[in-house]
Amino acid sequence: MRFRHLDYDEEAGVADLGPAAIDDLLDRGDFEAWIPLARAIRRDPASTLTDTVLRLCEAHPMYGTSPMWRTWIERLHGAPVAREPVTLAQARKRSGLTQQEVAERMGISQSDVSKLERRSDVRMSTLRAYLEALGSTLDITVDLGDGEGMTLQIQPAPVPPTI
Repeated sequence: MRFRHLDYDEEAGVADLGPAAIDDLLDRGDFEAWIPLARAIRRDPASTLTDTVLRLCEAHPMYGTSPMWRTWIERLHGAPVAREPVTLAQARKRSGLTQQEVAERMGISQSDVSKLERRSDVRMSTLRAYLEALGSTLDITVDLGDGEGMTLQIQPAPVPPTI
């Protein structure tokens, strides 16, 4: 079995492969090559091999396969599936809206939406308004550090009555 410049015995199982070989397998392998790796992880989701795969996926993101491996392993562990973060622009595109349509819903200009999507720091009220324009809500999960957590749902501010 050959991985990059590393030679392994043909009889070696995936658990016997070093991190460089596993990295190569994850990066350059196909579904057929991944089958022994997936079977080994399924047999023992808490193994050193599983930890190695997770570390490699974190250290060396491989297009769409790193999220796939992470999500699958999390499901084996019974953990809630972590979603990949998205930018505001990606969220808008997933919603099938243009910047102009979002601008009209928010009552601002298209160029302001463009600027908002490029900001690294956004006010919660602006983020809530943007997400509402997409037809979404803003939920924030808070880790209290004791294994417990809570989800905060940010509701629109009540509109004061006009007199």
